[in-house]
This record gives sequence, structure tokens and C-alpha cells, in this order.
Amino acid sequence: MSDYKVCDNGIIRDATAEEIAQIKKDGQEWTDNQPAEKLKEIRYIRLQKLQETDYLAMSDNVLNDDMKNFRKSMRDIPQDYDSSKYDELLARDSDGKLTHSVWSKP
Repeated sequence: MSDYKVCDNGIIRDATAEEIAQIKKDGQEWTDNQPAEKLKEIRYIRLQKLQETDYLAMSDNVLNDDMKNFRKSMRDIPQDYDSSKYDELLARDSDGKLTHSVWSKP
């Protein structure tokens, strides 16, 4: 009896050796691609945060130091955080709000 099952025309059966190999390959590809997908989401959130403050960076506005530092920290996320920190950057509270301090605007 195999630990791997497949649904074949509505019938659940043990996976063949070839199917098990494909399942494992697909699982590994998904695991290997997670950091890239997480980074894509982080960059999307970063872009939103920068766009929310773009009006402050226009030439006729003077940014205070806190806002300058915030915008710099947004731009620096890819170099300051490696894939081991992606889950922390994407963590959300029960209300769905990002919890990492890097996302907090001044």
C-alpha cells in the first residue's frame, strides 16, 4: 500500500512508481519556487507602500527625515532581507495587517 494516492476518474488508488516520481518532482519544484514567489509578493507590497508616499517625494514637498528613512527602507528590502526572512516580512495579524516593523510608516 502506497503513501501516495491519485484520483483516476473519481476513483482513488495507489500511485504508480512513475506517478510518485512526478508528485515528488512537482512538490520539489513548488518548494524551490517559494522564495521567488514570496519575493514577488514582498516587492508588490513594497511598491504599494512607496506609491502611497510618492506624493511626498515630489519636488515641491519637503520630506521629513522619518519619511525619507521609511522610503529608503522600502527600496532596500531586497538587499536587506534574504529568503530566510520572507515569512517574517509577509506575516500578518488576525486582521490581515502586516506585522513586520519595516512596513510601518512614520
